[in-house]
Amino acid sequence: MIYVSYFLAFLAILTMVVNAVLAFRLRGALIGGEIRSRWSLLSNFILIFLFGYILSPLLLVFSVPVEFMGAVIFLIFLFGAVFVWIVIRIIRDVLTVMGVLED
Repeated sequence: MIYVSYFLAFLAILTMVVNAVLAFRLRGALIGGEIRSRWSLLSNFILIFLFGYILSPLLLVFSVPVEFMGAVIFLIFLFGAVFVWIVIRIIRDVLTVMGVLED
């Protein structure tokens, strides 16, 4: 079962590497302003996630105590919640600029 965990970790890391590349390419294409600054923050969160994804299987390899692993996992959950909040704000701003939202 441990090999399944490592395989899933590898797939998650690979996916996050692709996401990071795409996010930073998009950030480079955005013109300045509020959306670009939020997208930069979002891109940095993707890097934090990538670091957490890389760290997770290493915690298993080095037999880190469960208490520390729990803290890392819940820290990743916290960053995930903030990430979703930023995405919602970006989408709201884009829809406002497009005139799609009601006041």
